[in-house]
Amino acid sequence: MSKHVFIASFGFTLGLVAAACVVTTEPDRSHCRYANGDQTCADRFGEERPFCTRAACDASSEGYFGCVAQRPADDCYYPCGDNDNVTDDDSCLSDEGMAGGMAEGHGEGDTDSPCTDPADCSDPGAPICELDTGLCISCSDAADPDSACAEQDPALPVCLVDLDACVACTQDKAAACVDATPICDAKLHACVGCSDHRECPDSACNYATGRCLDPAAVLHVDGDNSECEAADGTEGAPYCAIGDALLNAPEQPLILIHARDGEAAYQEALLINGAIAMFAAPGEEPVLQGLAAAAPVTVSPAGLLFARGLRISGTPNAEGLAINGGRAWVERSKISNNADGGVTVDGGGVLVVENSFVGGPQNRRIIDVLDGQISVLFSTVGAGFGETARAVACADGAGSIIRNSLIVSYSDEPEIDCPKLSVVDSFSEAEHGVVFDDLSGWFVDFEGGDYHLVPEAYPSVVETGATWAASDPAVDIDDEPRPAIDGATDFAGADRIP
Repeated sequence: MSKHVFIASFGFTLGLVAAACVVTTEPDRSHCRYANGDQTCADRFGEERPFCTRAACDASSEGYFGCVAQRPADDCYYPCGDNDNVTDDDSCLSDEGMAGGMAEGHGEGDTDSPCTDPADCSDPGAPICELDTGLCISCSDAADPDSACAEQDPALPVCLVDLDACVACTQDKAAACVDATPICDAKLHACVGCSDHRECPDSACNYATGRCLDPAAVLHVDGDNSECEAADGTEGAPYCAIGDALLNAPEQPLILIHARDGEAAYQEALLINGAIAMFAAPGEEPVLQGLAAAAPVTVSPAGLLFARGLRISGTPNAEGLAINGGRAWVERSKISNNADGGVTVDGGGVLVVENSFVGGPQNRRIIDVLDGQISVLFSTVGAGFGETARAVACADGAGSIIRNSLIVSYSDEPEIDCPKLSVVDSFSEAEHGVVFDDLSGWFVDFEGGDYHLVPEAYPSVVETGATWAASDPAVDIDDEPRPAIDGATDFAGADRIP
């Protein structure tokens, strides 16, 4: 649920000055929850994302007008729109749409006659035809329960003995979960798409499709490799430049980037034209920096970028990340101190940033949405001094959200300048009547791009400014655990102090 948010900035020498109001008073009618529910999702995304939910239930819906690939739980499912979940209004659903994941009986079979196939067994509690006896039985009564289920319906090959029902999978029996639905939802006993990179331990999750990337499409990059001519992308012979890896990459690769000695930067101008994951190598933090007047990473209209663990810093004449019509998911990364700000979103692009630092002390718009949508979750965003300085700026903001985040600015101007942006469970200076400036000392090194909190130096309300939801990340930017209890309070921003 959106809340009314008042955001103002304060001059550190002039005292408290109310600078701006950002108030969300009307629901976003472009969101499926307030429009036509599943019908809105079907019209926009077809079978790729046919179900309607809300951001607090599933963060992957952010940037997709509330649409997701898998049917949500009832209290999070809004099939008919009008802000009613399915327990309040299921009038738009057919009986088939309410069927769920359990196997049901077929037809109106005559149980007085011996069965010859599953179609003769109409009782949902006894859907299996035992040919030896001609009796309809439950799957748990079969000699081989799983085989009986698989024979009845190959899509539901596992017998859930406790419920006497055939299901798609259990936690230890997930062979049926492949391709676009590689993960077993242990509660629903259904195969679903991935929604977290940790669910694809050998590669990465393509959040747009729910598929895990091919583990065979993993390439390594190490700028300190002294034998670049012999590089083939393996860990033993890594490419020397990220651009070389992109040129030689198979479809939908995961590129593991190793940190260079002495924190030297990869100076590149990369164009993302397809689905590409770029991760820091485990335990490392590579630095990317743009060339000339180009951002180090630009996402084209056909591009899908999945970034994790990167530091994008020091670009001399451009922003850190440019999204020109494509989509980018950025996790546990640091985008700071780039001359023209942190991220620009244009051409109808989408930015989803989670557990990340984005900022800089200069007079720039740090996240600048010219045309597109953003979802900022558990992130710390900070701007510098000056009339132009904004942590977040946009022309419209419809469909965009900031949640569980920490937003600050040195400037007297408002931290956020985005008329229809929804700000939920986040910390800002104005809301709590405090001033952040270059003398505040809340962060380890704000001007250097290190937004880790200094113990006891920040306002105590930061510790309870966020509200954790079941779809939120289980850890912070440093892999420190979050409370992982639905509705629990948590630190606003990317960093939490254990």
